[in-house]
Amino acid sequence: MLPLLVTAAIISHDGKILITRRKADVPYPLLWEFPGGKMEKNEDPRDCVVREIKEELDMDVQVTALFDVVYYRYPERPIMVLAYRCHWNGGEVRDLEVTEHRWVTAPELAFFDFLPADIPLIQQLQGKFIG
Repeated sequence: MLPLLVTAAIISHDGKILITRRKADVPYPLLWEFPGGKMEKNEDPRDCVVREIKEELDMDVQVTALFDVVYYRYPERPIMVLAYRCHWNGGEVRDLEVTEHRWVTAPELAFFDFLPADIPLIQQLQGKFIG
């Protein structure tokens, strides 16, 4: 089975990183994650990040660089996460498609219960974070 392609945004602001909490009625409910989502057919991953962040949080972001690629095999299917560094261009952060959001430091990421596929990203951020 081919992996599901998803994107994730690593958005930093004032030395903190934006994380979001999944809704209770979705798979892996109430776990924390980096915002993003599934790519649509023929969609550029960078466009996916921008679209998903707007849909989930009403934020305008600009993709600046590929941060990391993570392959993770969930019991139901494998996924490939394309994580991008993003710059927050504006828009008030609103919880439209997430339960809540928080701005946290890289060391604070260890205190949240994240989706398993995001754990390698956390490890990278804790080793490399430059705000």
